[in-house]
Order: sequence, then structure tokens, then C-alpha cells
Amino acid sequence: MRLSPSLFAVLLCLGSAGFAHAQQAAAAGSIRQPSASTNSTGGLNFAYDAQHDQITGSGFQLSTNTVKANATAPTTGTVNVTINIKQVSHFAKGTTFHCSVYLLGGIIDLTNGLVDGGVETAYGVGKTSTAGASACTLSIPYSWTLAHDPYGDTGLILAFGASAVGAHTAGEHGDVYRSTLQIDGIENLPASGSTVSYAFDVAL
Repeated sequence: MRLSPSLFAVLLCLGSAGFAHAQQAAAAGSIRQPSASTNSTGGLNFAYDAQHDQITGSGFQLSTNTVKANATAPTTGTVNVTINIKQVSHFAKGTTFHCSVYLLGGIIDLTNGLVDGGVETAYGVGKTSTAGASACTLSIPYSWTLAHDPYGDTGLILAFGASAVGAHTAGEHGDVYRSTLQIDGIENLPASGSTVSYAFDVAL
């Protein structure tokens, strides 16, 4: 990945601020946790609506550059994300653990707030593997046609969230007891056709 001064500055901010571990907390079963949390990197902002299992991003525009299909082959790949959820708080019986991933990638121009690539999202429910722990694995395929941008750097930015959700009836989402939104920062854009895997640990 080519590091421009703007991306280097963002990486310095990541290391100094430690923003990737921001979490919200509430006593399980006592009050309802607000279902949205926010986090940011550089000029990009991410918000997690745990009530609807959605992460959204803002502070950038997807590029409207047009590339003829026969001129440039799409960049393809698959990103596998595993979120290991450690259950530190006490949760009521029937609590499930949800996870969401927001993948932004391609050619990222932080100077102008443009991304020539795409946004992919996924969500799921974790499977309990051992007492006090759950794991959630999401597989995200992508196919992006990337135009040349002399001011951009290729890469991936991953935002991921996890939440503890109370028991619910059919068709209704339960109360969100706790949630966390974290950002992995900037990863290298894999070679086209590759499958890459990331694993993250969170505590609820």
C-alpha cells in the first residue's frame, strides 16, 4: 500500500488516540442501552445502530468515475471477519450476541474525501462456543472496478460492532443491553481474487 502524508497522519492518530477500543456500557437488565454509538478515523465517521444491526459511514463520497467494463477488469475478493465476543457482564437468560461489519475499500483519497471502490456490509448472530464466549464469522465478497487516482491510496477500512441483545418475540428485536463499535484502521488492499481473514476480540 502506498502511504501518502494524509494516510500517514491518520495512522499516527490511530496509534495515539487508541480509538479502536471505544465501548459503551450499561448494567444488563437494569436500563436500556442506547442503540447507537459512533467512532471515527480522520474525516471518516462510523455509527452503529445496534437495534437494527447496522453500521453506517459518512464523511466521504463514492467516486463517480466511470470506467468501461472492457477497459479495466474488476478487483474481486472475499474478506472473512471473525468477532470473538467475551461475555464479561452478566446478561439475562436468552441474551444473544449480534455482530455487524462495514467494509470500505478500493482507492481511498482522504484529502478529497473520495473513495473509488465500494461499501460492503454484513451482520449475523454469534454462536456460543464455551461458557462466557461467543464467536461470529461473516464472509464478505466484493467486486469493484477501480479507476486510477493519483491522490489516493489503495486499502480497506473495517468497522465492526457487537451487541448483547435481550430475548425477543418473533419479528421484534430485543433490547440492546450493551454494544461496542470499533475500527480496524487501514489494511492493505489484497491482490484481486484473494481471500483474507481477520479476527478481532471484543468484550461485552
